[in-house]
Amino acid sequence: MAADVVVVGAGPGGSAAAHWLARAGVGVVMLERARFPRDKSCGDGVTAHAVDILADMGVRLEDFEGRCARTYGGLIGGPSGTTFCADPPPHDDGSKVECWVVPRVLLDERLARAAVSAGAALREECAFTGVTRRAGGLRVEYTDRSGAGTIDCKIVIGADGAHSAVAKALGLSENPPAHLSYALRGYYEGVQGLSDKLEIYYYDRHTLPGYGWIFPAGDGLANIGIGLFLGELRRSKKKMRDLLDEFLAHTPRVAERCRAARPAGRAIGWPLPVSSAHRPTVFPNAMLVGDAASLVDPLTGEGIYTALVSGRSAARAAQRALTAGDCSRAALRSHEIEWRAEAGGYLSSGRLLKNLAKSATLLDLIVRKAASSEYYASRAIGYGLGTLDRRRALRSIVFKALFQPSFFTGRARDEAGYAAGG
Repeated sequence: MAADVVVVGAGPGGSAAAHWLARAGVGVVMLERARFPRDKSCGDGVTAHAVDILADMGVRLEDFEGRCARTYGGLIGGPSGTTFCADPPPHDDGSKVECWVVPRVLLDERLARAAVSAGAALREECAFTGVTRRAGGLRVEYTDRSGAGTIDCKIVIGADGAHSAVAKALGLSENPPAHLSYALRGYYEGVQGLSDKLEIYYYDRHTLPGYGWIFPAGDGLANIGIGLFLGELRRSKKKMRDLLDEFLAHTPRVAERCRAARPAGRAIGWPLPVSSAHRPTVFPNAMLVGDAASLVDPLTGEGIYTALVSGRSAARAAQRALTAGDCSRAALRSHEIEWRAEAGGYLSSGRLLKNLAKSATLLDLIVRKAASSEYYASRAIGYGLGTLDRRRALRSIVFKALFQPSFFTGRARDEAGYAAGG
């Protein structure tokens, strides 16, 4: 076989890359290890900026036939048990900011089909095993039910997740512990009080900035899970399953609602390679996207948006390189330039906010302030969802520390217009 581009992995990043390549008339083959429908452990949250990209791919919430949920805003709980609930500031046209919760067993197949509809070829149950250089490009090696095979191509895009075989073939190792999180999630029936809000609870001061979540998942289900950094997991000396059980059994506003909850299947865990690792994403004749590129948000663990952004930027870089007849690292560099321009500030500010979230005192202060101020509550949700520029939140914290220190002691009144970005 031969193709202009081989995309390894048909998750959000790989399908986005294949979709935009095929839409531009580029010959592209996607290799997917599993067969659809296949599950992927995830919180299933599709944030508003990801919703916009999916719309451009022709993917609508209605495609999932009620097995999903449309959400507006969120509820945040602090370590002391105080909570607040708010919508983020609306769009410029006054419309509400919309997020989705779509089980990945549905979302990933729909995105892969969007790529196929655009003209990409999809080969399921096809595992990448290696890549070698050849005159004019690369030879991708794989195995499928028929045995071993190869595909000659000009460019390879690695979109094969946290344990990326493409990244390993390019000489990269997995993230060191300081840049690795783990999450565990299950689906539950019978959870009381589900609404159109994404719920986040910083419930245990010993595992901060880790948190637990409850997301409505449609069909009467809730996606419930926990996520924490590897260092905090090791210091807890507990298993993820035990920590999830503790979240469900002892967290204020959670325990009572989950008393009669029943698991719908087993809980599944997965690693989250966060962007603070600064993994290279461009190589001669090759690029990495999504989790394979370590583009998970350090603050929330969200990775669908950055997978879509990086998949699209890789497609555009590949198209330019193929047109120019130059697939060198320098020629593909526009991939990294583009995803950094769109999502780099979101990720870097997420890393700094994650470090601040290690403080239970600061988290409780923020939650108390938001609970008493609609202005602060709305903006806190916007920063968490990424619909507001998080760098403004960081600047506001610095300004307050320098010019209004009483804000952090609780003695100052809330001032709704203070520091415009607060």
